[in-house]
Parts: sequence; C-alpha cells; structure tokens
Amino acid sequence: MARDTRAEILAVASELFIEQGYEATSLREIAERLDITKAALYYHFPSKDDMLLVLIEPMFATAFELMDRLSAASNLDDWAAALDWTLGALVDNVTFFRLVQRNRHSIEQVGQRFDEMRGEMRDHIALHDQLGKAAHAAAADVHQEIRMVAALAALTGFDDWAPVLLAETPVDVLRQELSDTVHDILGLPRRTFDADPPASTT
Repeated sequence: MARDTRAEILAVASELFIEQGYEATSLREIAERLDITKAALYYHFPSKDDMLLVLIEPMFATAFELMDRLSAASNLDDWAAALDWTLGALVDNVTFFRLVQRNRHSIEQVGQRFDEMRGEMRDHIALHDQLGKAAHAAAADVHQEIRMVAALAALTGFDDWAPVLLAETPVDVLRQELSDTVHDILGLPRRTFDADPPASTT
C-alpha cells in the first residue's frame, strides 16, 4: 500500500501539538518523527499554520452541519436527533477536542485566518437568531422551546466550560452522561450505548 504522507504528517502533528503544544512543536520535529525531509513536509504543508488549519477544519464542518440539522427540525424528536448526531461527532473525534484544549490560544489566532480565507463563518448574532427561530418553529410550546435551547447550550458549551473533563473522561462515560443530560433536559427517554461506540466513518 502506498504511503499516505499527508495523513501521516497530520497524525504526527496532532500528536505533538497535544503532547507539547503547538508553539513548542517545530516542523523539524514533525519531519524527524516521520523520518522525512523538511522539503517533503513543505511539499504538503508550507507552514505549521496550514497543518493546524486542516486539523481544525472539521470543527467548522460539524458546526455548519448542526445548524442545518437544527434548522430542518420540525419537532422535539428532530431536535433531539440533531443533538444526538452532534454528540456522536464529539465522541468520535475526542482527540480533536484534546487538541483544542491544549492549544486554545493558537487555534483562536489561526482560526481568525481561517475565517478570512474561507469567508464562511456566519455573524455570531445572526447565528443565534437563526437557531432561536429554529427552536421556536420546532417547539410545541414555550416550555418545550426553553428545554430545546437549554439542551443545545448544555451540549455545545461543554467543551468551553469543561475542556479538561472532556479530554480526560473515558469516551463511553462521556457519551452516556452527555446523552442522559440532553435527554433529561428535553424530557425524553434516555438512550443506552454500547461500551465502545463505533468509530466515525467520515
């Protein structure tokens, strides 16, 4: 099988960024870990920033997918299904959140460049307005609407409020507890997961 050097670079870069931090990791270290030349590394990624941009891009893709799913929700069950999907994406990519937890400042700086390059990030106020309207449209009454917004906040804000807990909690425990919390807030029956959730196929 042919060597996928680009994927190997990203895997090693992520590992080193988590172990010792983005700022403390040099391109030379990444190249040496892979036993390739710096020229070969530059062929795939001209800079560390470019590596980090690729590593954090799934975060934006997940956010946009969640917005689309919530906007399309027509009732409480649809809203719960969108949050269940988000929880699945979170636990399938928990290594990514360890990367974020270890390198928040660097990711914030590089993320600004991502915004400028892609021009895809929606206005923060407009985003809140969009999701607020989606909850209002899908809810049967104000009580349900409050629960829907609270469940969304509990799940999507977890990494901001508890990054170390997110990074260090066993994946099966994390998935079950967050799922129980979301379903309890929504007033829906709890779900039970296998001890080892399936890996993402994306």
